[in-house]
Amino acid sequence: MPSSETPSTAASIIPEIGTDPVAAVRAGLPYVALEHVRDHLNASDDLLARALGVSARTLKRRRETGTLTTDESDRLVLLAEIVALARKAFDGAEPAREWLRTPHSMLGGDSPLDHMDTVTGTEEVKTMLYHIEYGMPA
Repeated sequence: MPSSETPSTAASIIPEIGTDPVAAVRAGLPYVALEHVRDHLNASDDLLARALGVSARTLKRRRETGTLTTDESDRLVLLAEIVALARKAFDGAEPAREWLRTPHSMLGGDSPLDHMDTVTGTEEVKTMLYHIEYGMPA
């Protein structure tokens, strides 16, 4: 059973989403939102750039401007949702990080984080987490 302290929503990881996530994404999340996800994942800029579908150089420019684009914000919210689901499914940050970084045969040998370089890949990872959380065959 997941602990009550385990963040289980994207907003619990990215407080900048606020009460209107659509408006927050449309406006472009502040760069600090990406830093929250980085802290939860203990991830490199390269990994985060791949997950957002941008180059490391673009990510550096976003750090300088302080704001993500709408598309990047959308992808960041999806990533935060996956992190929250993994923390819930595996009852904690470290087991979730380990699962997200470990290659899996159902993902063609990719780790879940590597597989999330597309929205379709992200949805596959999300489905796997729901199967794990609810005891369904994966």
